Order: sequence, then structure tokens, then C-alpha cells
Amino acid sequence: MKPIPRRVAARPSVKDWSPTEVLSYEEAAALLWPSGKPLSASSLRTAQKAGLLDTILVARKRLTTLATIEAMLETARQKARE
Repeated sequence: MKPIPRRVAARPSVKDWSPTEVLSYEEAAALLWPSGKPLSASSLRTAQKAGLLDTILVARKRLTTLATIEAMLETARQKARE
């Protein structure tokens, strides 16, 4: 099992994070899916490349937020209902 990112270890509850606080893919995946299932950092990278996940690029690092992940999941739910 991968080590927990330092910032997530310090604040392991989603409630401790602002929906707009930037997270690396590894931090987001560890925070939302600690077991690595159903999504991982690699899954988030794939979603970004497919245009499903909005991200920001800072210092050549891709970052995302809890709000953009939730929006991605909501879009997927709506498509599944159609």
C-alpha cells in the first residue's frame, strides 16, 4: 500500500478540507478513497486527459479540488441515468 501523503495524514477527514483547496492527484485519491478503490491518482490523471476533470497547472504540477472532483462525479451520474 502506498504511503499516505503528509497533508492528508495531518487532516484525514474530508470535512477538514475546503472544497476549493488545491490537491495533488495523490492527495485527492488518498483523501477520498483511502483504500485505492474505486479511483486512484492514476484514474484522476486519466479523467483529466479525457477532459472529464478540470485541473490547474502550477509549476508543471497538475492540481485539482474536491469541488471539481464532485462535479466530475455528478456529470458521470447524470450520464448514467440517461
